[in-house]
Amino acid sequence: MQSPFFHKIFLSGLVLFSLTSVFAQDEDVTSFDDLIESEEPSTPAAESSTQNESSEAPVNASTASADEDVTVLDGLSVETEEEAAQKAQAKKVESVASIDAAEMQNTSKTVSKAINSSSGVKVRKSGGMGSDGKINIRGMEGKNIKVLVNGIPVETQGNLGLDDIPIEQIADIEVYKGYIPARFATDGAGGAINIITKKRPTNSVDAAYSFSSYNTHKASVSASHTIDSLVNGSSLELGVSGYFNHSDNDYEFTSPYMKSASGKDTSVVRDHNKYTSYNVQAFANWMNFWFDNISLGASYGANEKEIQGTEYRILYTNAEGYNFGSNFGLSKKDFFLKDLGFNNNFSFGYAENKITDTSKIHCRSWTVCDTSSKNLGELIAMGLPKLRTVEIYDFNDALNLDYQFLKNQFIYWNTLFRFHKENPEDDFGSEAAGFNTAGYPGKTYSLTTGLSLENKFWNDKLQNLIGIKFHYLKAEISSTGTSMLNAAEIESNDYKNLSYDESILYQVLEPLAIKASYQHAVRLPTPDELFGDGIKVSAATGLKPEEADNFNIGISLDWMQVPLITRLRFDGDVFYSYYKNRIHYLSATQMAVPYTNMAPIRGWGYEGDVKVDVNEWVLLGTNFTFQDLRNIDYIAKQGIPKDAIMPNIPRFFMNYLAEFHMGDLVNSGDFLKIWWGANFTDEYYYGWKISSRQNRKIEASFSQDIGIEYSIWENKLAWSFEVDNFLDAESYDNYGESKPGRTFATKIRYSFH
Repeated sequence: MQSPFFHKIFLSGLVLFSLTSVFAQDEDVTSFDDLIESEEPSTPAAESSTQNESSEAPVNASTASADEDVTVLDGLSVETEEEAAQKAQAKKVESVASIDAAEMQNTSKTVSKAINSSSGVKVRKSGGMGSDGKINIRGMEGKNIKVLVNGIPVETQGNLGLDDIPIEQIADIEVYKGYIPARFATDGAGGAINIITKKRPTNSVDAAYSFSSYNTHKASVSASHTIDSLVNGSSLELGVSGYFNHSDNDYEFTSPYMKSASGKDTSVVRDHNKYTSYNVQAFANWMNFWFDNISLGASYGANEKEIQGTEYRILYTNAEGYNFGSNFGLSKKDFFLKDLGFNNNFSFGYAENKITDTSKIHCRSWTVCDTSSKNLGELIAMGLPKLRTVEIYDFNDALNLDYQFLKNQFIYWNTLFRFHKENPEDDFGSEAAGFNTAGYPGKTYSLTTGLSLENKFWNDKLQNLIGIKFHYLKAEISSTGTSMLNAAEIESNDYKNLSYDESILYQVLEPLAIKASYQHAVRLPTPDELFGDGIKVSAATGLKPEEADNFNIGISLDWMQVPLITRLRFDGDVFYSYYKNRIHYLSATQMAVPYTNMAPIRGWGYEGDVKVDVNEWVLLGTNFTFQDLRNIDYIAKQGIPKDAIMPNIPRFFMNYLAEFHMGDLVNSGDFLKIWWGANFTDEYYYGWKISSRQNRKIEASFSQDIGIEYSIWENKLAWSFEVDNFLDAESYDNYGESKPGRTFATKIRYSFH
């Protein structure tokens, strides 16, 4: 049952839409970007290409929403070829929501902020910049959701964080809900986020700097230069890019772990929470020399992070890491045969991550700390110090072929091979404890290969896509069994699984389409789940892959001939999922335990997204999501009854948007945008809901953001100012930890080409 607060918000939204529609003028607009479920307009082979080969983003367009494309103003811009292609791809059978990140390049938004305003998606973080974050799609989160960059899983690309990539270097963000196409040769049970980076314009420089609350700085720069008329008319593109991020993250927060004398949550300042990261990369693309593109790239990145406590204070523990990466890619449209597309990308990465936890001070709460004559460490309840370093080696090869064998009949073959090796060491902790505190080396070999067939009939009114993927994982795990004092023995596990999917689209009328899809999905265990960490997490030699059966049916409406308004768009979906062997970690205070598989989980829900282009100046939008996840069987080990609602997952939430934009305001080529956005999240539970009398709830929250953006010289120079949560409302996230209150951000960006 929804709270009265939610009903007030929902009714207010309806009134807002009604009043605006009545007083709106019916005026024409030159062209529109496609707002609902658009896709990258390239072939699947191109979609899996390297970062330097991704599609170029449109320039000088207004943003319709925090998560999708927008109205292009008459006289301000014309529709580019890419925008037209995106429009056509919106009718494609794949169910995907496209977030046009290029439209947010002048703002201080992050990837998390962009996707968090989409229906069915929640990004919940444990702190500010650099903190751990979980992407929740339709109730499934964490490792169930695959994050990819240009079609390649992000875990193969070093210490890359979700919000480390500057928004101005991203062209598009694709959100797949309960579905991962076979053309992405990867596993995953809950969905995927695919970040598509920009292809830089020829001979260009793009630089940006933003400053925001809590001493947060973000800077980025990218540049490219093309040398034409080389051998046989080929050309060479050279480029560099980089970013720098820093934040003190010293905001005040409340936590359910810290109680006052009256039993209420107390507030403290996160005083050990600084984060710094940077990355530099260089690339070379040799174009039109037999291969359409031969690419070579190299990168170096590093980060430092102070570890912040929530249950008790942490004063000295830190994490840091660095990584090297290199890649070599080949792509060609007509590879020996006409209409046969070929793309292959090989990459190698080396990373080293370190945790320093050797303090003699250990806090039992936020105010009570003890000093010892020995190095006890702060993170481990067992009182073991740690100076743990993990070396990580990654080899990856992605092969993609696509072939049009008949008109509107396509076949795709996509394969990803990965070798992953970890070598942990902790001489300091092992000597103090008398046994290995770092864990043991481990290796994994994995292969995912997918074959899919796409058919289009009756002028694309009926479209069908069917695919199958084979997953193989071989893990060599060092395990000490039930006692860390035992000698480690290598155990080898082989995993073989099939996933498959079927999607269909039927264009009932010109503005109305019906979509349906089913996927049997597989998520293989990750190295950290299999290997453990040597102390709190032991090796899980018997862990099973997760499996999910995901169903979805929805409608898509794009109506241009609506009385009194310019355009109405609506997307609605009903979904059902059955999850088996969900991988879960149940911590224990004084012993190391492995990840285990849970009892089956059943989930269902519905979501909707509405956009109204009132006229060429005003756009309104809202979306809503309801999701219900429950365990199916009684879990005796954890005392969880049958049909209990899963904890710490929001069940109902809504997003709102109102935007005003105008071009040629002061001078020709300038552009002004003023926007308001809001999020409502209904109350949900800390733990498993087993009774209606439970009072440990995460309270409902309603936060509002406002912002202004102004650009001149056809978007070459831009400035923005934003206020998040401008009413300073208290809102909550992971396990009831409050998020930052009112924050400010300003950004300046210069683009030359």
